[in-house]
Amino acid sequence: MTFSPRRDVLAFLILVAAGSQTRCTVIHGIVASEKREIYRFQADFGVEDPQFRRSLDTMNSTMIGGNSADLLENGDAIFPAMTADIRAAKTSVNLESYIFQPDDAGRQFAAAMIDAARRGVEVRLLIDAYGGKLGDLEEPLKRAGVNVREYRPIRLFSIYKIGKRTHRKLLIVDGKIGYTGGLGIDERWLGNARNTKEWRDTQVRVEGPVAAQMQAIFSEDWTYTTGEILAGDRFFPKIPPAGDVEAEAIKASRGDASSLPKMLYYMAIQSARKTIRIQNAYFLPDKQTRNALIRAVQRGVDVQVMVPGTKIDLPMVRLASRLHYGPLLEAGVKIFEYQPTMMHNKVFLVDGIFATIGSINFDQRSMGKNAEESLVFYDRAFADRVQHMFDDDMKRCRQVTHRTWSHRGLAARISELIFWIWEPYY
Repeated sequence: MTFSPRRDVLAFLILVAAGSQTRCTVIHGIVASEKREIYRFQADFGVEDPQFRRSLDTMNSTMIGGNSADLLENGDAIFPAMTADIRAAKTSVNLESYIFQPDDAGRQFAAAMIDAARRGVEVRLLIDAYGGKLGDLEEPLKRAGVNVREYRPIRLFSIYKIGKRTHRKLLIVDGKIGYTGGLGIDERWLGNARNTKEWRDTQVRVEGPVAAQMQAIFSEDWTYTTGEILAGDRFFPKIPPAGDVEAEAIKASRGDASSLPKMLYYMAIQSARKTIRIQNAYFLPDKQTRNALIRAVQRGVDVQVMVPGTKIDLPMVRLASRLHYGPLLEAGVKIFEYQPTMMHNKVFLVDGIFATIGSINFDQRSMGKNAEESLVFYDRAFADRVQHMFDDDMKRCRQVTHRTWSHRGLAARISELIFWIWEPYY
């Protein structure tokens, strides 16, 4: 078959325009499937049914009991907890972050890691080469013995790979304690969401066997970056029970055949019988997910979505998202915009028992492109705490109604259409 660049590009554009069920690459006239992102699942059982719980074990790893889980809201609670655990580490500290800046937030983490390394703890720091920057913190960290690496360094000859990022946000201490959530190590995450300079975000601290699954996810990117295999008791010790919470760490990797986050969220939405709560900084679900939310409302599920308001770091994402509000609002999906500051949470809660917190956004990049991770919980007491947090945040929201949305101006409509075109790249 003769290679024709013009024909192959045309074929690729046709596939994109047609909304193919898989992301595709055109190579020498041959369409090669990369990742399936459209699924079929008709639930004849609810989230509270034991069948749903058992099905979670097939998604990525295995739901495991014996954990404790604590919600931490905003920097005033998150930073002291994470840095204290780093300072108390005995054997290992593994930190992976998309965002790391050499400001006050970065200095707090650097000081804790330097202290741990000087005591003989093995400390590894993996930052994304695009989202992170160590600046003048790099040399002190290295001198103290911290093993510092960049995920996918950006070089001119590989600039076409710039979109292949790790968006994971992981801290694992002694192989027994784990943190994840929306946190970026940046001064915007400091404080308590009291003003527009202090972001609203949530982190979860777990202790128990699920930390080993988080360690395995960190190890994937660390081994890819360095070639070093992490094994043995320093990283995977025998972990005694620390509570009674069932939890599971899930991940998305660029080379996956399917989008595991999309599968999990779609299955939960299809299985919902009472309530769905979505709290996400970047709410750009694909058409299949939007239709699933509409069907959930039609069968009596109370669906509430919380997103940032005008105080958002990426206004184009908000505009692209609002283009799709019409059918959702008309069907009865309730959408609320958080008002005081940027809301960066990544929280998903279904039927008061199933919850996820981690790095995963409700957008195409998180679902199909980035390296991502989240913790999944199947625990009513923990879900109650998440619901209470959601309800408290609701006091600071303004509801978007179908009437106000439909009466937005022409300029807003044009902007939404323009930024929607770039939706896959956000």
